[in-house]
Amino acid sequence: MRKALLFAPMLMLLLTACGGGEEKADPAAELQAQYAAVASATMEADVTCHYDSEERIYTLLCAYTPAESTVTVLSPATLSGISATVADGKLTLSYEDVSLDAGGYSAAAISPVAALPRLMAAAASGYVTEQSEEEVNERPCLRLACDLPDDESILYATWFDQETLLPMRSEISVDGEVVFQVAWNRFEVTGRQEQQPDDGTVQPEDGGTPEEPAPDGENAPAEPQADAPSPAGTDAGFTEAEEAAAYANAEE
Repeated sequence: MRKALLFAPMLMLLLTACGGGEEKADPAAELQAQYAAVASATMEADVTCHYDSEERIYTLLCAYTPAESTVTVLSPATLSGISATVADGKLTLSYEDVSLDAGGYSAAAISPVAALPRLMAAAASGYVTEQSEEEVNERPCLRLACDLPDDESILYATWFDQETLLPMRSEISVDGEVVFQVAWNRFEVTGRQEQQPDDGTVQPEDGGTPEEPAPDGENAPAEPQADAPSPAGTDAGFTEAEEAAAYANAEE
């Protein structure tokens, strides 16, 4: 299966001048800024759930947006086809046109279908409590552990490939105990949010000259918008072989 790259390399620890001195860019801040700009993505992962008396493994497909995500069970076969909508802290289960309100997912240990959207939320806006550089299958990774404001007892840790920023593996812990382990199989960004500078100008996706806001009382003319280039496209400078290699070691 062809794997799409997430972003162009961003974590090269660029040096910038500051007051006559030099300081390193913050890799965690750079990475979170990239994930915060994701408007939609398609994800697939194997989620291992550790319960008191047993261990279960699910393969999940997630159509993600920050506001709402749809998660579909691919395996095991007995649950294949069941899907859940994750939005506003609630789960709605669906199967063969039948929907069921499954309540909240504040306790991650009982909601494996919420694992992938919650990991995305942590990557985009979580409070970073730990960060380190580690290797996953001989690939250098940046490990970020974050919590979210609605439940600080849950810790979301992900190992991101330093070259591609792809998630390689993740863990979700509740009160210090790992309840979910996630092995990422696919991560493809399908849409990115436009960035709005603080001065009110509109920043074009292609990096051109920002447009000035319309004067008060006047409506700016609507201009046709070209589709934004895919961050996984060849304009990032990667060949298909390099894209496939991003997950090759993780799939062994």
